[in-house]
Amino acid sequence: MAIYIETRISKLDVADLGKAEILKQIKDAEEKVREMTKQAEERRKQLQADGKRAAIQRTEAAAAALKKKLDSEVAEAQANIDVRKRALLEEGNKKASELASKARLKMNQAKEFVLSEFERAVDA
Repeated sequence: MAIYIETRISKLDVADLGKAEILKQIKDAEEKVREMTKQAEERRKQLQADGKRAAIQRTEAAAAALKKKLDSEVAEAQANIDVRKRALLEEGNKKASELASKARLKMNQAKEFVLSEFERAVDA
């Protein structure tokens, strides 16, 4: 735009126009440049705000996806821990039952042994 204005002014002959007219055209051109600069600055600010908004949205989306993935992995790990815990408890209960069963058998044997020893001591 500035090149066009400069060319337009250079084609004019000073004799054809008065100094006042030339000054008016220069002021008009300066006003147009100021308006264009203002619009460009507003557009830059708008683009910058849009960029920040988009970056925040992408960051929030990435954080949400990461949280979702983390929650999923934690839930999966907790499920694996629960399965292992149940297996260990079942194994422990099974061993405890076996030990209790063996203890009952030995208790009966111990009773018979004590009774036989008592009877032998009485018979003697």
